[in-house]
Amino acid sequence: MDIHKIQEQFNFIAQKYDQQRRSFIPCYDDFYKRSISLLKYYRDDFKTIVDLGAGTGLLTKEIYELYPQAHYVLMDISKNMLKIAEERFKGLDHFEFAECNYVEDIPIKNCDLICSALSIHHLENDDKAALYHTLFQKLNPLGCFINLDQFVGETEAINDLYNVWWYDYIDRSEISSEEKEAWRNRKKLDKENTIPETIEWLKSSGFKKVECIYSFMKFGVIMAIK
Repeated sequence: MDIHKIQEQFNFIAQKYDQQRRSFIPCYDDFYKRSISLLKYYRDDFKTIVDLGAGTGLLTKEIYELYPQAHYVLMDISKNMLKIAEERFKGLDHFEFAECNYVEDIPIKNCDLICSALSIHHLENDDKAALYHTLFQKLNPLGCFINLDQFVGETEAINDLYNVWWYDYIDRSEISSEEKEAWRNRKKLDKENTIPETIEWLKSSGFKKVECIYSFMKFGVIMAIK
């Protein structure tokens, strides 16, 4: 993973990140809202929640609505992104913000829920596999990991169709040509895997209950229970 390139790209886009999300994610509400609502049916007592690659706090915001009493730790390599997250949750004393590379260290023990959105697909395969092992160790018994991410199709032909459809959706959005170009540059850093590959990595890390609970073309949500 080229940590410096990723930091640079996301520091640059931080101020516009939130307002662009719906232009880049055609299934935004299902992805960020409806899919994670399943968590509440599993457990309503998560006490410590860690968001990996938290960015501006979009995913944390949705999970906070489900678990307002939990303690939150938001981790990201982008200082500019975290500044926006800090402003979003200003005045709430049960939030922590850590500028760090979660691949190298997750300085939290005994987590109940670890979540991530559109971050892990930037990692090399070896880093992904190592991260899933770390997550399993960090979670309490009956803890949960939920990953909202971007995946590659299982066949090249279908994945190409996904990309053509996606690019057309973005081209018809209201964002500027400069913003589209910036997105394409960020996309060059992607290292996508298939959903089945990811599920197998998680199972190999110790998770016994793993399933894709939502998918739409390039977007998927995987839930793993310890």
